[in-house]
Amino acid sequence: MEDFVSPLPGVWHELHQRLMDFWTNDLNKMGIKPPIPLILAGWNFSSDYEKRDRWQATLKWAEERCCTHLIKELSDEEKYFG
Repeated sequence: MEDFVSPLPGVWHELHQRLMDFWTNDLNKMGIKPPIPLILAGWNFSSDYEKRDRWQATLKWAEERCCTHLIKELSDEEKYFG
């Protein structure tokens, strides 16, 4: 059985844009930005462990700022499994 690692790059990018909009508009750019998604070259040169770790950091960032509602539930087609 394969384990969920992270969203696929296109989905991850979309979710990151939502979090960046929240950081810009709702948090007035206060504090640290949401973690940068591992997409494009970052995807190709990152291990599954690094992808999972960055995704978990993204979820933690959203939880700490009470904006997990911006992260939609992912379908299996939107998930990357290692």
